[in-house]
Amino acid sequence: MKKQSVMDMDVRSSALGNGVLKKPVTNRLYQTSTMAALLDAVYDGETTLDELLQHGNFGLGTFNALDGEMIVTDGVVRQFRAEGLAAEVPGSLKTPFACVTYFEPEKKVTIDSPKTKETFEELVDSLLGNPNLFGAIRFTGEFQRVDTRTVFCQCKPYPHMLEVVKKQPTCTMENVMGTMIGFRTPVYMQGVNVAGYHLHFLSEDSKRGGHVTEYRLVRGQLEVASISDLEIQLPRTEQFAKADLNPESLSEAIRIAEGG
Repeated sequence: MKKQSVMDMDVRSSALGNGVLKKPVTNRLYQTSTMAALLDAVYDGETTLDELLQHGNFGLGTFNALDGEMIVTDGVVRQFRAEGLAAEVPGSLKTPFACVTYFEPEKKVTIDSPKTKETFEELVDSLLGNPNLFGAIRFTGEFQRVDTRTVFCQCKPYPHMLEVVKKQPTCTMENVMGTMIGFRTPVYMQGVNVAGYHLHFLSEDSKRGGHVTEYRLVRGQLEVASISDLEIQLPRTEQFAKADLNPESLSEAIRIAEGG
């Protein structure tokens, strides 16, 4: 019997009526709920991780009750809880906000000199080009420093996101190897997602990481792809129905919540 390739095994394709497996669409962003909803304490979603992985093998998000940060690499979902340690999680868990894609790099660049957050973003912007499209980003290599944060699991009645982040645990990792992935979102999509860069980090040993707030790269490989195809699945919950999705100072609130 012919051995299945890794790609075939990772696809998680759906079967058509004639039994032929449907190939995944690469560089198509699938998103559950919105950032504005998460900001307004809509911390319970309807999408399971198994369902999420039907739409992509690369991405980020969080878990119901805001129980830590999520990173999806090579079709594996990991959860960073308050102490910043990574663990694989069952597919039955649910998410209130997540973004995934089948990432297929369109451009690859070797970075061989140190870059700050600002100079790294400038390089990614130049590679992606069109600022009105989404972008998927993956950097694998050596970091001089990575600052991350995670969030605590919340209890009902859920507090506002800005109250949660005041108590969020932070972690600084120095001289570490790992992978930083995420998305660049166009400015006009603020509130639907996080305008600008939203990145999560996973150490090479897959044991540490979280939501990235600051970093300095040393060397490694950068891969990017533009995204023009977007699907958003909005929850039909009472919590979402009552959410204020267009508050005053939305951009400032998201900046604070994301640690920008």
